[in-house]
Amino acid sequence: MASAAEYRRIAWNCLNLAEATSNPETRASLLQFAEQWVRLAQQLERSGQQQRAGYRAKAWECTSRAENINDPERRADLLGYGRLWMSLAEPIEPELRGAYELPAKRAA
Repeated sequence: MASAAEYRRIAWNCLNLAEATSNPETRASLLQFAEQWVRLAQQLERSGQQQRAGYRAKAWECTSRAENINDPERRADLLGYGRLWMSLAEPIEPELRGAYELPAKRAA
């Protein structure tokens, strides 16, 4: 799956091509393509934000349950799970991304 930045780069390329063409129909089509690519980028960004919000909710749930547990071992487990969920909500630093993700597939 491509990133939102990649979608925006494609939209930018469509805009550049639209500017370079003299055919009004081709220009209109390229502008529509650019709009679609921007919409896809926005949808991808929103879905990522919703996913991170879900992770934060799980983290909050674990930590709030831990407050009501008397067993220290179980409490430590729940707090550990809460930290794990919260770590998933944080963006990965670009220089560390390779350690967590498979390399992007390149078109042949």
